[in-house]
Amino acid sequence: MRVFAALLFILMLDLSYGRSLAAVRKDAFVVGVSRADSAAEYDFIAEITAKMKIQRLRVVAFDNANDGEKLLLGKKIDAIISKINYSPHLESKFLLSKPYAKTEISLAVLANNTSIWTLNDLNGKSIAFVPKEISSEQIRAIWPNAKLIATRTLNEALNTMQNNEAEATIANRQSLEQAGSSFRIFPNKLAENNIVALFAPGSKNLQEEFNKAIVGVTLRGYPENQSAEKKDKTEKSEKPENPEKKRIDKILMLLEELKKELEILQKELK
Repeated sequence: MRVFAALLFILMLDLSYGRSLAAVRKDAFVVGVSRADSAAEYDFIAEITAKMKIQRLRVVAFDNANDGEKLLLGKKIDAIISKINYSPHLESKFLLSKPYAKTEISLAVLANNTSIWTLNDLNGKSIAFVPKEISSEQIRAIWPNAKLIATRTLNEALNTMQNNEAEATIANRQSLEQAGSSFRIFPNKLAENNIVALFAPGSKNLQEEFNKAIVGVTLRGYPENQSAEKKDKTEKSEKPENPEKKRIDKILMLLEELKKELEILQKELK
């Protein structure tokens, strides 16, 4: 009996993990954001909150991704909406939203670096990167002999170049563009990442409402990540209509109407 009660208690804890949409609407939507987020992210959160018909919004800032995940697992916040790049391991811990934007991964060197002008120039050189944005395997596929330096943040990666520890930094283009004119960004796109929001496992209704709200809303400064269904509709609308097919369809429609008229006439003659 005690074992059954214990199991029931654990089950109840699992079911109650994460607040419901009704509870959030009654109180406030508590969103975790990174201190490095820009005004564009806050504007996006405010717009989505309004579309979700939530009256109050509270924002909790964290310093890094690990701190944000601890807040969500500790039930201190309802969601993380902070330019989180999709990765499969996140699905084992959280509910993920549909992608609402994407980041383009690029490479940058110091503006005064005169020895690196092409991607080939970096093979065998030191490259700094942030693992949450691009994996070492992806980099090795391009530069098999590169010396990789993993860092926790973009600032740390950029500092490795200024300290002559690395020749280049790999990060998302939007962040590199905001880093200033001291760096030269290569035009090559190395990879793309989908941006998603994180929700507690028990907040499925909240996640579903968020997914509805992001339709048609784009994070300013970031490319929209169109779904396959949306892309298909766009391609169909942009595809020119075949005039010959249109003519044949019209003839078939007229023949069908004549067939119906003939059937009616035959019944009247009988």
